[in-house]
Order: sequence, then structure tokens, then C-alpha cells
Amino acid sequence: MPDFWIIGPIAWDLALYVDRLPASGHFVQADRSVERPGGTGANVAVALSQAGGRVHMVGYIGADAAGRNMTNALTAAGVDVEHVQTLPGRTSSVVLLIEPSGERTIIGIHTDLLHTVAIPVFAVSPGDIVYFAAWHDTFTDAAEAMAAKGALVTSVPPGAVSAMRYLIGSQNDFRSIPAQTTAVVTEGANGVTVHSSGEPEHYPAVPADVVDATGAGDAFAAGLLWEIGGGKGLHEGVRLGLAWASAAVSTKSSMPTGWGEHDGPTSVPG
Repeated sequence: MPDFWIIGPIAWDLALYVDRLPASGHFVQADRSVERPGGTGANVAVALSQAGGRVHMVGYIGADAAGRNMTNALTAAGVDVEHVQTLPGRTSSVVLLIEPSGERTIIGIHTDLLHTVAIPVFAVSPGDIVYFAAWHDTFTDAAEAMAAKGALVTSVPPGAVSAMRYLIGSQNDFRSIPAQTTAVVTEGANGVTVHSSGEPEHYPAVPADVVDATGAGDAFAAGLLWEIGGGKGLHEGVRLGLAWASAAVSTKSSMPTGWGEHDGPTSVPG
């Protein structure tokens, strides 16, 4: 199994479970509130590490309590944090409004500084898998350099530089489907559609009792990358990603957790 390099947000989440989203000027009372680790990049890194992968996190935290909490959470999950940088200012934080359906609305609090993070191109080896869980155009040169070293480089949209092997994201992320890149488009409860050289191929979602959709897309991306890292094809990767996403939405968590209570991180439904 190759090493995984995850470049993306590390965030401290405040989740508010509400019976509805408030209309403008209205009031809504949360039934439950909880602070918890999250962030798209950190979620993917933890999922892969829990499955047994060697995972390197690239991102940033602030010099605050939230940053220390996130470092502890990543380290406890077995993620390498050598390339997590401490920047002036605050650790990224978001408010999550989670409805009874499990759907969540995300509100960012602090300015995103991910575009200032140095990408450790020197540390990536041939065959490693690199995933940009968030994309800034400032990453273009690093992405192309890592691909030139023999790494498999993937990204969320737009990330459409020549180095990208796969683009993985929700249908809201894609403004168009790039012609020369395999696009894996997640569609929530409707499943996933893969656009490549042939006709689009659709995969239905794995049924689940949805309580919190936070991190579902991250769990899907992790499952897909895990199978690709293990030498499996895109078909197997999508199926495992859907299984991991199903497990993620069944728990009230931002990070994928409790794999042992679901089918396990390496199981694939038939």
C-alpha cells in the first residue's frame, strides 16, 4: 500500500442539531450542540489511517486550543502531522446546522489560509497517492511536480490541471465535466456517477439510517482512494467509497468513526 498525502482543511466544528433551518430574522432552538474535530482534509486522513494506511496530513492550525485539539485527534488516529503548520491566527472553525433529515448546512467562521501552506513536494515518493481535499490555484505547481515524481495526484474540483488523474466532488462542485480527467461526482442519497471516456456510469447509494451527513463525501473519497492504493480499479473504489459514506452518515460525527459498528472499513457490499 502506498503512502497517502492529504492536503486540506483541518477544522474544529460546532455542530447544532436543529428541527429546521431558521428563516431570515427568525429564531430556532438547537436540540443538541457538540464541539468536535473535523475539516475535509482531516476527515479523509483519519478514515485512511483507521483503515491501516500510512497517512501524512498537510494543512495548518492556529496556536490555540482548537489547534491543539486537532493535533491530538489526528495523532491519536495515527496520522503523521509533521507537515501540519502552525500559522498566526485561529484554527479553522465551522458551525454545522444539522436538520432531522441529517442534511447539514455549513458556516465558516475564520478566514481560510490554506492557500499559504507549503506543499512538501520533496517528501513525496513515486507511487504515493496525493489528494487535494480543497483546491487553490497556488497548488498547481506542486501538484504537477508531485505527478512528475510519479505520484498519483487527485483533487476536488476545480483542480483541473494536467497532473490530475481523478476529480472527486459533489455535483455542486463541478461547473463542467473536464474532458481528459475521470470525474467522480457524488450525488448524496442518489449515489455516484462516474464520467470518463465512455458513457457516464451510475452507482446507487448504500442504504443507511441517516442521522448526520457531515463527512459523508470525505468518507467516500477515502474509500475510493483506499482501493486505488491497494491496486483495485475505479469500480471497486466507488463501491467501497459508498460503503464508507453509508457508515459515516449513520453516526453523529464529522470525522468517520466507529467503523467497527458498521461493516468495517475494508468491506464492500455485493
